[in-house]
Amino acid sequence: MKLIITLFFGMALSAAGFSQTDTSFKTNILNSKTEIHPQNGKYTYAYILIEGKLFSKKLKVSVDFGDTPEQLNAGKEYSEKLTGKKSFAAVLNHMVESRFELVETLDYSDTYSGSGGTSGIVFIMRKSLPEIGS
Repeated sequence: MKLIITLFFGMALSAAGFSQTDTSFKTNILNSKTEIHPQNGKYTYAYILIEGKLFSKKLKVSVDFGDTPEQLNAGKEYSEKLTGKKSFAAVLNHMVESRFELVETLDYSDTYSGSGGTSGIVFIMRKSLPEIGS
């Protein structure tokens, strides 16, 4: 029993010795994030789901800005305006013209009876809000 306890503590001490954290790595990551976004402004976000239409080259676009009535109306207007475009780049270009910037791109996938695949793309975009008083 003493041998098992001694081996356990020996392994725990050696694991603790090898599991030191590298704080310089964490500092570099934090610094790079602050360098990329030096100003801490406020943003409004858009969730844009793009799917292909059945038997068509046109795209079906659904834009989500949020839950308020104004955001719902704006999302519906953008959805109607962007649905029917033939390329993902056309959707991105329209949003960039509206002063949005791309934050992330995700695959939208469905699963039916165990088989699935990518059925669309999601763009997460943001727009800088003007500061009050400027």
